[in-house]
Amino acid sequence: MEEKILSSNENKRNFNILIVESILKGIDFGEVVLRFLELNFNLDRNRIVDNPENFAKSLEKIFGSGMADIYLRNILRILYRKVGIKYLEDEELTFSEAINRAFKKYSEQIKPPV
Repeated sequence: MEEKILSSNENKRNFNILIVESILKGIDFGEVVLRFLELNFNLDRNRIVDNPENFAKSLEKIFGSGMADIYLRNILRILYRKVGIKYLEDEELTFSEAINRAFKKYSEQIKPPV
């Protein structure tokens, strides 16, 4: 059981790396934005997977809902491509739900054979 927990935590860490990479590519000056969020909104870039809605709300506070929505869609498009699933823009998912869906798919892909 402990091995499964460690594996799950490792999956989360690796998936979070994909999220950060997607943020860096999906937002203009992504590194500056992430750093600003870390300093001003107490956001930990290494734990975005644990609370994606906090990231989305913080981004909205900086850029307003319109621009934040564009950036969030860009991030999801890139992340979904990395995970190998199709991103459907017209789906009514929150950023958090979309991240959870991508994490589930990611976790399924890296499960060791039984």
